[in-house]
Amino acid sequence: MAFTSVLADSSGLIQGVTTAVITVLVIFVVVVAVGFLLLARRRRAGSAVGDPSHDPAVRANILLVRLDDSLKRNDDELGFAVAQFGENRTREFSEVVATAKADLSEAFRLKQQLDDAYPDTESQVREWTARIVHLCETAQADLEEQSAAFRRLRALESDAPASLRAVRDLIAATNERLPSATATLERLSGSYADRVLATVGGTVAEAQALLAKASATAETADSGLAGGGASDVATTVQDARSEAKHAAELLDAIDNLDAALAAESSRLQQLATDSQADLAEARAARDSAPDPDSGAAIGLAVTALEETLASLDKEDPAASIDRLQASIAALDTALASARNQAQRLEHARTALTGALLTARSQIATTKDFVTSRRGGIGADARTRLAEAERLLAIAEAEADPVTALDTARSSATYSRDADALARYDVLR
Repeated sequence: MAFTSVLADSSGLIQGVTTAVITVLVIFVVVVAVGFLLLARRRRAGSAVGDPSHDPAVRANILLVRLDDSLKRNDDELGFAVAQFGENRTREFSEVVATAKADLSEAFRLKQQLDDAYPDTESQVREWTARIVHLCETAQADLEEQSAAFRRLRALESDAPASLRAVRDLIAATNERLPSATATLERLSGSYADRVLATVGGTVAEAQALLAKASATAETADSGLAGGGASDVATTVQDARSEAKHAAELLDAIDNLDAALAAESSRLQQLATDSQADLAEARAARDSAPDPDSGAAIGLAVTALEETLASLDKEDPAASIDRLQASIAALDTALASARNQAQRLEHARTALTGALLTARSQIATTKDFVTSRRGGIGADARTRLAEAERLLAIAEAEADPVTALDTARSSATYSRDADALARYDVLR
């Protein structure tokens, strides 16, 4: 028993120690987690508050330094550009540099006002700082744009020999197209009206003049290269390319018009063929029109389309297509109206049968009631009944189902009114 007691005491001691260790570990983990959380929050807060880009004053200082350095570089680059390309071609660059110097000077003046010993209001600080930022950003952007433009120009100068060869190839290829373009224009002139070809009139002659000018400009560029690479060679090559390209575009216009006129002529022929089938259908619809008005409308549309087909001008396919499509649209409208009228009449015929039955039944019922009461029925009921009988007779004789339907319904209405009045007379 003593051994058992000792064993029990040892077990309790071990359990207590285990519990204490676990408790300490849990507390340690919690403390570490809270520490990391606080540290992370502090870092985020510090990052947000301490980021210089969020401080307008710091941003203004950074931009001032950047513009000052950039202006010095671009001032040097301007000197090289003037020496290479001349004052005329660098005039805009010179103006941008001069404007940037003035903007930088104003920005430094505002910065000095912010830094001097005289106190500034919050409004002044905000306004002057924002002005510094604006001046620096605008001047920096203009300087970078001009610098990039002259880098591209220098690249063109270095590629001038290869570019000139490409331009001469374009001039030669375009010259080879002149005979074909001339032949195309002559063929089109024999098939189409002058007004249709007005957009390409004189195009071949204009293209020849441009190609001659491009050749002369290319020779000027070649002379510049042979003389050691004049500073305006790149621009001269660009001018020659522009002239040759314009000439090629003029010849393209002839080819494009040729293709467009061929497509329009084919479409006109197809429309004319399809219209013959439309006319056959329209003539049948005219002869079986549901009413005279619909038949007359179809007839007028048929005549108009026939006249249009007879007067088509194949020398101006676009205008002929417009006229033909307008006539076809008018015929479609007339046919659609006739179809709608036919459907309306068919619906009226179907409804008329029921309306006549209703009117006859109502009249018969009311007439029996009046006859069985004889003197007890007044003049108003008898008048309504007589009108109902008259309208029923008209409806039964009417050829137009729409009019007959309306009349039959009116007959039934009068008959119901007569019945109501008759029953009222009996109750009095």
